[in-house]
Amino acid sequence: MLAMMMKRWSRASRGCCGCLITFGLTAGFLFIIITYENSSTDDTNETKWLKRRLAKGEPSGEDARNTPLPTGEQKRNRDNGINQQIKEIGIPLNDATLVQKMNSQRLDLYKERKQMIKSTCKKYGLGKFHSEGSESSEYQRIEASFPWPPEKSLMYQDTWHLLYCWIHKVASSSWSKVFFYLKGTDVPASRLHEAAQKFSLSSAHTELQTSIANSLVFTIVRHPFERLASAYRDKFELAKKYAYIYSRFAQKILNLASPLEVNKHRRPTFSEFVDYLLRVPVERFNDHWVPYYLHCHVCEMEYDIIGKMETIAEDMDFIAEESGLAAANITLPWANKRSSGHEASLDYFKGLSLAQVKGLYAIYKPDFEMFGYTADLYFQQFEAEVPGEHV
Repeated sequence: MLAMMMKRWSRASRGCCGCLITFGLTAGFLFIIITYENSSTDDTNETKWLKRRLAKGEPSGEDARNTPLPTGEQKRNRDNGINQQIKEIGIPLNDATLVQKMNSQRLDLYKERKQMIKSTCKKYGLGKFHSEGSESSEYQRIEASFPWPPEKSLMYQDTWHLLYCWIHKVASSSWSKVFFYLKGTDVPASRLHEAAQKFSLSSAHTELQTSIANSLVFTIVRHPFERLASAYRDKFELAKKYAYIYSRFAQKILNLASPLEVNKHRRPTFSEFVDYLLRVPVERFNDHWVPYYLHCHVCEMEYDIIGKMETIAEDMDFIAEESGLAAANITLPWANKRSSGHEASLDYFKGLSLAQVKGLYAIYKPDFEMFGYTADLYFQQFEAEVPGEHV
């Protein structure tokens, strides 16, 4: 009997050992699969971050934190080099390697632009860098008094996950047209201004942080003085006197006693427009000439892509590619094709005094610095009367 029990125990032991071995091998195999899948997911997420979600982490990306910023001339030369290379190569649509290479170069450019914004925000202690400011702050006071929340300046396209800070006189008409088109709506140019309300976060019943997390976040800027001259030309030099902006602000610019005098009075000059800006608190500026750093809250929320009018074609192509619009054969038009480069704006500034230009530069100084623009051309006209003096 004892011998029989020992024999059965021996067989059971061998069976249990076999089960244990089988279980161990199975568990190990499953661990390897799970580890691989998690690793693949992490790699995919990292790739997505590098390619698109630049808003994760630091504005410039971890790899650029200790990289010194290039000088203005170096940056302009680099930008021009990239854009010229794109045009000269003539990238074949079926050559994924070249497309990827060009996109990688554009990503480096956008990271650098974000790094410059971060540096300026820290310098003046703006937004989330309030406690780090090394310079003062009249700009801090202005930002604290600015009444618009970020949501006021944003347009949200939920289907395509686009979050855009509109800026008047900087391709905003084009993007308004695109947003309407993506919703299957064709509106005349006279109604494009309705896009800001139509595509607001409140209209989409979406919270700001949710839209930021789920969207490609971008805006387009241009030289601050070019935008200012363009706004004056469009709203006071060419607009009908009964137009909203003209009828509301011409009286204030010209110091007229009654709005009834506006239609009978001459149009304000650019110099008078500038004097108005210099005497009105910046936080009360209209959205056609309010500084970028206030309007788009760039020191409070992070953007994936900062486009520029100087690189508008390349920037729009990149946004179309990253958002999926290009795959859907949706092109991004530039609706307002009026010539308004620095030559045109310089003509307006020739009628200003040195004090006026200095005053304007002081207002828009954060915009100049964070977006890599210079006002040298606008001060050169005064070098004869004040040799070598710059702000």
